[in-house]
Amino acid sequence: MEIPVELISTNPDQPRKVFEDKELLELCDSIREFGVIQPIIVKRDQKGIYIVIAGERRLRAATLAGLKKIPAIVRDADEKDSALLALVENVQRENLNYIEEAAAYKRLMDDYGLTQTEISKRVGKQQSTISNKIRILSLPVDVQRLLAENQLTERHARALLKVTDDKIRKLILDRIVEHGLNVKQTEKLIEDIMTKHEEEKRKGEKLRYINYRIYLNTLKKAFTSIAEVEKNAKYYQEDKGDHLEVRILIPKKENINNVFAAE
Repeated sequence: MEIPVELISTNPDQPRKVFEDKELLELCDSIREFGVIQPIIVKRDQKGIYIVIAGERRLRAATLAGLKKIPAIVRDADEKDSALLALVENVQRENLNYIEEAAAYKRLMDDYGLTQTEISKRVGKQQSTISNKIRILSLPVDVQRLLAENQLTERHARALLKVTDDKIRKLILDRIVEHGLNVKQTEKLIEDIMTKHEEEKRKGEKLRYINYRIYLNTLKKAFTSIAEVEKNAKYYQEDKGDHLEVRILIPKKENINNVFAAE
């Protein structure tokens, strides 16, 4: 059947968020010449409006081409089925970038309770593939956005997962974009920067350790001077893990007696 485009609404849960103008124009030219070869899939809501389940790009291109109607298949589908159908179609057509794909998998898990194994069976991919893509969502949103905007690959993203410091990760990403680094160059850059960071960290820890020794030696010298006058003075030092505890005990009673004895 054909449905007037004015009665069709886009799907707010569409996993694909970016539609390239070039792709739409190319598809628009094809539709002008050959028409819409493959029908879109829609469902009908209670108000009689058709909601796109699969084929939003075709709908957009058909609208640009000036079509008043578009071939469509109407299906009875709940939200879960609609989301899954939209995801499967986009994955099979490779229309999604890897971040959009990962977000769609995550939504199926969070909103509809699907496991990674169930998703992998539905979309025909290994469970480890699903898991690796979802891990990319642990990157900050601004990093995800820059990866997508600069069309960096999934392997670029996975390499950045090795960097836990936000400032260092942003520095590395800026260099990748600025110099157009490929994956191998990116991995080498990350290795070099992380090695340098670890060396600087070790030097800092060594310097702090040296400072600790200086402080302790100063305290011990001070206690030696005290002990020459106060024979019952005590020095205690204990390593508490994240800090050292030093205590110097000077008996007050002994001090008073010494004063009276001197008079």
